[in-house]
Amino acid sequence: MCASMSNEQPATAIRPEGEAPPTYLGWAIAATALCFLPFGLVGAFYGWRSAKADDIGDGLMAERYSKVARRWIITAVVCGLLVDLVIVGALGLLGAFPTAGLQ
Repeated sequence: MCASMSNEQPATAIRPEGEAPPTYLGWAIAATALCFLPFGLVGAFYGWRSAKADDIGDGLMAERYSKVARRWIITAVVCGLLVDLVIVGALGLLGAFPTAGLQ
């Protein structure tokens, strides 16, 4: 049997035509301040580049920079959480959190 062909658009087309991609600048600034500074700054840089590419009308590059910014922001949040867990674990091993039974 022959499979039927579909004219449906792929699931990746989530924005209407002509709408600017998100720059994630607010999220990048939050990730820079609260999570992991180096990766958050890279995310903010690509968010800024996405906004500039959209300003000059280069939608393809704006979309690409937007995706890169999102990846760096996610990386900053994950690294920030991992660093926090390592610090709390190290402090726990060093005895920074006294137990209630040793009074």
